[in-house]
Amino acid sequence: MTLTTGQRAVKGLSGTLFAFVLLVLYAPFAIMLTLSFGERATAVFPPSEFTFVSYEKLLHPSDYSLFTIAGEPLTNYWPPLRLSLILGLLTALLATALALMAALAFRRRFRGRGPLFYLLLLGLLTPGVILGLGMRLFADQVGLGAHWYTTGLLLHVAWTMPFGFIVFLIFLNRYDVSVEEAAAVLGASRWKVFRTVTLPLLAPGVMGSLLFGFTLSLDEVQRSSFVMGRDQTLPMELLAVTGVRITPVVYALGSLIAVVSFALLALYFVGFERERRRTAIAEPDEDDDFTAAAPLAAAA
Repeated sequence: MTLTTGQRAVKGLSGTLFAFVLLVLYAPFAIMLTLSFGERATAVFPPSEFTFVSYEKLLHPSDYSLFTIAGEPLTNYWPPLRLSLILGLLTALLATALALMAALAFRRRFRGRGPLFYLLLLGLLTPGVILGLGMRLFADQVGLGAHWYTTGLLLHVAWTMPFGFIVFLIFLNRYDVSVEEAAAVLGASRWKVFRTVTLPLLAPGVMGSLLFGFTLSLDEVQRSSFVMGRDQTLPMELLAVTGVRITPVVYALGSLIAVVSFALLALYFVGFERERRRTAIAEPDEDDDFTAAAPLAAAA
């Protein structure tokens, strides 16, 4: 089909805007990665000389001979990073479990369903400062100490759970309930139907919810500043360090986190595509009957 002049202009403009968006998204990462190989404190791009000393400082934070920049913070980033990873994993697991249970409950109609739905999503709209302060005041009233495993974990789960809830609602919107009914007719118990039919079909949603919970928790700083007590996550530590001075070590740490994040996203998309093909969540085709029968055979 031949495109008209107007269609070609719109297509060209769309492509230009898309390229501009990609540039805005990924150019800062490329600049940060390049600056991480610099030795001087000044952010001169490109660096006059390239070195791995910033990465050596990350791996050997106790070797003070490496810290030669005047006023450079002597910071060990591994304890706060370890805490952020543990908190992110626990948050992802708990938020995903709660979101899945809530989404499955909303498949049926019950009294108060509408107000409860908006109440669950209220955490997305509540300003982070208000949510963090409210959690801290509540903890003080009930005598709950402010730690990462108490108020911190509760707040992170409350913040990330609505995102997983929305993810599961999207998948359940295209979910065929008759598959579960057929498995029940074949004699499968409710638990076996959930384990062998429902959960495998929702596996991409589970992966998406886990990814949301982990990344949102790992990046959280606004709400965490009120509820962590003496515990410091990596974003909170970075906020304190960059308030003193930004050095190439910060760029090196940011580059490593970005590379790991891209790797996790790539693994998610690979896993999502594999699960999509296995469970035939996408457009139906001539093999849908056979694909849908696989979980039924497992349930029976």
